[in-house]
Amino acid sequence: MTDSPHLSEVVTLYDSNIRDPVATLRAIADEIETGKYGEIGCIALCLIGDTMEVFAAGPDSEGPSAALLLHAGFMRLSGYIEQHGK
Repeated sequence: MTDSPHLSEVVTLYDSNIRDPVATLRAIADEIETGKYGEIGCIALCLIGDTMEVFAAGPDSEGPSAALLLHAGFMRLSGYIEQHGK
């Protein structure tokens, strides 16, 4: 038994539900506004719904920069899958 008066503690494991894209995007936008990621030159977003759409925004958001970001995201995701399975 510990000396703590609390038998259990509830903690937040994540700030938003990744299965809710709208809430997740709002949380990311809030983090950008607070400066969490520093100065943003380019963002890229790929959506798959009835069609696939690719968006880029920012002062440096020309096609090659957006393609580089999307490819880097692909590499990070595929590396994680390779290391951790499924």
